Amino acid sequence: MRTMRFRVRSLMAAMGVVALLIWGAMMGLRSYVYYRRASTYSLEERVWRESTARGDWPREVGSERADYFAQLAEKYRRAMWRPWMPVAPDPHAPGYDQWIEQERRAKGVAADPPPPGLPPPQSQ
Repeated sequence: MRTMRFRVRSLMAAMGVVALLIWGAMMGLRSYVYYRRASTYSLEERVWRESTARGDWPREVGSERADYFAQLAEKYRRAMWRPWMPVAPDPHAPGYDQWIEQERRAKGVAADPPPPGLPPPQSQ
């Protein structure tokens, strides 16, 4: 009976197969994560549209937020089918920038601090 020999060529081929299996598992998991995000954002869009239709929120607020979640759901639906492509960071939610500015004012922090090395502006 002939014993099986491990050569460099066969070990390299085995290593390539294992690498492909690991990459496939990673892409499958990433695709599933994108699927879950798309489902969640799609549900959020539906909830905002229904609550706006019932009159729980003003129409412009509800439609703005529903459109925001529709945009995110579509982005993650596209990413689900191309998990190897990079995905851009999510934009801020509607009203987030106004909330940050309101919090900044409440704490008394200046909107734009002076550059380092310059004295702070004199208040009169």
